[in-house]
Parts: sequence; structure tokens; C-alpha cells
Amino acid sequence: MNDMTPIGRVTTTLKDWETDQEVRWCPGCGDYAILKAVQRTLPELGADPANTVFVSGIGCSSRFPYYVESYGFHTIHGRAPTFATGIKLANPELDVWIVTGDGDGMSIGGNHTMHILRRNLDCQILLFNNEIYGLTKGQSSP
Repeated sequence: MNDMTPIGRVTTTLKDWETDQEVRWCPGCGDYAILKAVQRTLPELGADPANTVFVSGIGCSSRFPYYVESYGFHTIHGRAPTFATGIKLANPELDVWIVTGDGDGMSIGGNHTMHILRRNLDCQILLFNNEIYGLTKGQSSP
């Protein structure tokens, strides 16, 4: 028996999704634009910061949970989909977002990404594809 109350949608603004954390991406990095676009979109979706979870792995994009005012987990390399699966199993009503880069999500964690897609888990995946392992400064990614 599931006695959880369904989580409703709320009215929020951009400010409700911004944190006081210093953003630490390189100047000119496209990750800034992605962050701001997501923070602007979440209010339009009626998302609630108290019921939203961002899960990331390793890499430049994986600092994302620090910069969004919600719950967040910075997990190990390639395992964000696995961690997100556990969150959804524990509470299917949560809005779960996976934030991963092409190296994290399509190389080292490629098998976990394929399995979460195969299971059709109710979550969102933001995959940042810059065609390099950003933290190694130029090593090509798949």
C-alpha cells in the first residue's frame, strides 16, 4: 500500500532555483547557459524545489547540483543513473534530474545510461556533450 501524498505543482520564480554558491566553471563555458536555461524552465514546469532532485556523476557538468536550489547528489563516475534509479524507487513522486557529461554518461557510465533508458524510468537526463573530457583539458570523449 502506498500512503504517500502525490506531490503537486507550485508557483516559483527563477530566484527560487538559484543558490548562493559560487559557480566554478571556466569563463565562457557553455555550462553557464545550460544552468540558467534550466533555472528559467523549472518555474514554467511548475516544479517544486522541495520535491526536485538533481543527481550528477563526475566532470564539469556534475557540479550542477550545487548551483540549483533543490536536493542534489554528486555521485561517482558514471553512476548517476544508478543512484537516480534508487531515488525513484524510494519515492516515485519526486522529480529526478540526471546531469551528466558525454564522458561520464556515454563512456564510463554508458552501460548505466543504456539501462536507465531501457527501463524507461520517469526522470529527465541532461547530457552535456562538448566532445572532450573537460577536466583533463582536451582528451577526446566518445
